[in-house]
Amino acid sequence: MLCIAMMCTTPFEAQGQNRRTGGTSNTTKKEQSAQTKSAKSSEPKTKMVTPSGQTRKQNNTAPAQVQDRRSTNTGTQGNHNSHSAQVSRKNSDVNRKNSDVGRKDNNVGRQNAPSGNRDAKPADKSKNHNNKPNYDRDRGHKPNAVQYHNQPPRPRGPEYTRPYLEPKHKPMPSYRYGDHFFGHRIKVLPHGYVTMRIGGRDYYYFNGIYYRRYLLGGYYVCRPPRGTEIASTMFNVALTAIAINTIRDEIQRARRAAALSTVYSNKNTGYVVRTSDDYYNTNLVNQAGQEYYYQDGVFYILKNGQYYVIEAPIGALVTEIPADYDEVELDGRTYYQVEDTLYKATVIDGALYFEVVCNL
Repeated sequence: MLCIAMMCTTPFEAQGQNRRTGGTSNTTKKEQSAQTKSAKSSEPKTKMVTPSGQTRKQNNTAPAQVQDRRSTNTGTQGNHNSHSAQVSRKNSDVNRKNSDVGRKDNNVGRQNAPSGNRDAKPADKSKNHNNKPNYDRDRGHKPNAVQYHNQPPRPRGPEYTRPYLEPKHKPMPSYRYGDHFFGHRIKVLPHGYVTMRIGGRDYYYFNGIYYRRYLLGGYYVCRPPRGTEIASTMFNVALTAIAINTIRDEIQRARRAAALSTVYSNKNTGYVVRTSDDYYNTNLVNQAGQEYYYQDGVFYILKNGQYYVIEAPIGALVTEIPADYDEVELDGRTYYQVEDTLYKATVIDGALYFEVVCNL
């Protein structure tokens, strides 16, 4: 009986032991699976960027690592991208070189440009192509009397009328710096003027300025009359010493002046014709050895420290004429009249001069 009982209890003990062993194994597996899940949950998640620009999450089974998507020299795609970058850099370098070459070509073109364009000087502001004086000239500089520099003046027909002097413009005396505004008109004489009759003409004088009547109405600023005395200490303008054209002698110059005065009287009634003897005795007899000075259409001689305004010497040569000229056609030739003086353009040794040929 005892043997039978022992035989019966042995299988149950083995089965219980197996159960205990199996339970331990199952517990171990559960613990391992729980540890695996916790490890997975504790692993970091990385964001992947798709080619379309969208992001998606991916669980890495491997340890967390930052994925390097930059191209390397060992990869085929990396080599291709590197080659493209190098080609683009070379192309940009070539473009830069071409642009540099273009700049050099432009500079060479500028250097090879005609010297007239490269050395062109700024336009002379003193020239007024509208035949009007430059009103904006600085008052402290030389008067802007001459508008043409060694060139024939522009044509000015008989319809030309002298402009009015604007109220803001004040003419300066002939012996002072500044704009003289010779030839400009005014409607009313300044208050306190003095009337003078010199050489058969009426002059109106005020504060160093002389005026004469204008045929179309009003008065105009004129040059000082012949015989006016001005002390040398009063002068602060630059005077130019002038030469006399001696191609013709005194008698020939007097005869030509008398002939022009006769032709001029045929076009302008009321003008008193001057003879050749008159020109010779009053204008030409003392020219030998005499020094003449010129400024803005006024001729002077210096004597005993005084400047005397004289009639324009016949044959005097000037390089410029004042702006208040009028064109006169006599015997098919053009002359330039400045108040009572006629000038003619003449060329001497290749240079253009304006010669005094007649006094009216």
